[in-house]
Amino acid sequence: MLPHNIEKSAFRKGEYVGYACGLVWNIRKDGREWIATAHGAGMRLIAPSLAMLSVALENVILAA
Repeated sequence: MLPHNIEKSAFRKGEYVGYACGLVWNIRKDGREWIATAHGAGMRLIAPSLAMLSVALENVILAA
């Protein structure tokens, strides 16, 4: 089961989409790590599992 803020991408095979801070995050696996990139924000998160990436997304704080 996927975390509540991550779902499979309907358009890109093998990729996922995350939601946090009003942003949409493109998520993909690169070797042993999961990488989330925020669309249009130039932000990137890296975690060893989708569950840990979900927690990282929940804890993102955007600086004004």
